[in-house]
Amino acid sequence: MKILIIGGSNSLLTGGYVAQLRQSLHAHGGAEIVQLSVGATTSLSAIGRLHEHHAQAGAQQFDAILYEYGINDAGHFAQRGGGVESWRLSLHLLLKAAAALYPAAIFVPLVLAQRRQFAAAAPHPFYDAQIAEYTQLQLNCVDIRAFMAALFMEQAPDWLYRDEAHYDAPQATSIIGALVARRLLELVAQRAESVAQTCARMLATSPYATLNLMYVPAVNLQQFTSGPVRAEHAENRLMRVDYLRMLPGSRLELRSAMFPLALFLKSDAAHDTLQLELSTEAGLSFSARVATRHADTEAFSFIYSSIPLPLLWGDTLVTPFGPSTLAVGVPQQGGGAQVGFDCYAGGKPGAPERHLDLVGVLLLVQG
Repeated sequence: MKILIIGGSNSLLTGGYVAQLRQSLHAHGGAEIVQLSVGATTSLSAIGRLHEHHAQAGAQQFDAILYEYGINDAGHFAQRGGGVESWRLSLHLLLKAAAALYPAAIFVPLVLAQRRQFAAAAPHPFYDAQIAEYTQLQLNCVDIRAFMAALFMEQAPDWLYRDEAHYDAPQATSIIGALVARRLLELVAQRAESVAQTCARMLATSPYATLNLMYVPAVNLQQFTSGPVRAEHAENRLMRVDYLRMLPGSRLELRSAMFPLALFLKSDAAHDTLQLELSTEAGLSFSARVATRHADTEAFSFIYSSIPLPLLWGDTLVTPFGPSTLAVGVPQQGGGAQVGFDCYAGGKPGAPERHLDLVGVLLLVQG
């Protein structure tokens, strides 16, 4: 079985559920797992990872796409007034991207939960909305939250979580991995609906049916830059990333019929801020210095993540999408961040070099 995993940090833990998934499938023909997960970000980042992998590896066939961003999206969206609709938009865009790139795969959401939302009997608007949406779309989700809550009678054992958001105990990851393996085997044997078929049905009722997306790698935008900019490449055990390194005094400017929903970054310890200017024909005018150093760069050489632009000035991703002018620059002087998306902060004092590593831009247009 060939599986593509797009998820958060629970999908990346050493000895986590993915290891048990592989072990459980060993006696059933084995598993080839392609790992595109990134932690501490939203489902929007999965769209970039799908496009980047497709560009690097070419057309591939997968039996299943395992989607594990529930905890991440709850952390970033649930506390915001338009959080549920922001997540729904992200999911619908992700399904469109998956259907375009890997149409034959079965799309399988994996529902995990933070410790404080362990009890499935207790109402939680965000998780409830996720399950309702999966049901509406007839997606074959693996609801670990409901299974664990039923198994342990709504009380999480002390050993189940490492912290608020990670299932790290071998007992927990063994259960999760085995449940996922069994469900994937069932779905493949049943020749369950492909993501292309799911997407086609979704478009009949989706409020975003006419919304088209385009992911543009930053290296393809170099012609629209000025100042000190160069194309570079980095990799670690998880990914290979091509990006534009923008130094102080550089600027990218795009005028198009599309709206920039998110910027994708390779953030490292030398990141600080970018100057964002965005205006639209619908009347939006936003200008701010935006923090670009991801908090997890304290522990890792770089972090792949995305900044959902509408959340810099509001509580929802859903905004009038239309023609826009976008400018992204790196200020000559450091510091002075005015806004920042979750997990981002300004630069460290005394950093030897300040730069912005731009990986891509996600653009939307009404079809």
